[in-house]
Amino acid sequence: MKRVISSILLMLCVSLGSSFAMASDTPVKIGVLDWQQLLSKAPQAEEAGKRLEKEFQSPKDKLVNKQKEFQSKRDKMQRDKDVMSASDRGKKEKDLAKMEQDLRRLDEELRADYTTRHREEMDNFVTLVRSEVEKLAQEEKYDLVLPQEATLYIADRIDITEKVLERLEKVAKTNKGSESKKDKDKSES
Repeated sequence: MKRVISSILLMLCVSLGSSFAMASDTPVKIGVLDWQQLLSKAPQAEEAGKRLEKEFQSPKDKLVNKQKEFQSKRDKMQRDKDVMSASDRGKKEKDLAKMEQDLRRLDEELRADYTTRHREEMDNFVTLVRSEVEKLAQEEKYDLVLPQEATLYIADRIDITEKVLERLEKVAKTNKGSESKKDKDKSES
């Protein structure tokens, strides 16, 4: 359904663009952007992934350790349940049920926190990409820039993904250079 709507919008935009082009005798310049390629190749997306991995590694490790502890206690309970008294077995089962519930809650919280942070990182990335696409569109006089997902066919000459990637790489180098300078200034003072 989404693809059908995108196709209809694309056809509408192209037909409107061509009618404007005929009216003004200037060709409509269209660009297409591959978001998946940007996500896989842009240095900012890679850095965001590394930041998230670093930020969530410790909580993830703690959760895994608690899951191992739970599994170990459950295995011990299974081995020893025949020699336990009914009250001890009931108490251990209750403790294991509470521990399992706590683990589920911790897992859900970790997933929710990760999802929130991932969304924040993606929002920052999308904002940066949109800014660079806007600059490129203004500099090179594009009338319309579409996501690749909204198109059925793309000629290589209208794919602006590589140009946007080059811009993102320059921004990343500039940011790294300014961060290195700040770190150097801090160490000197």
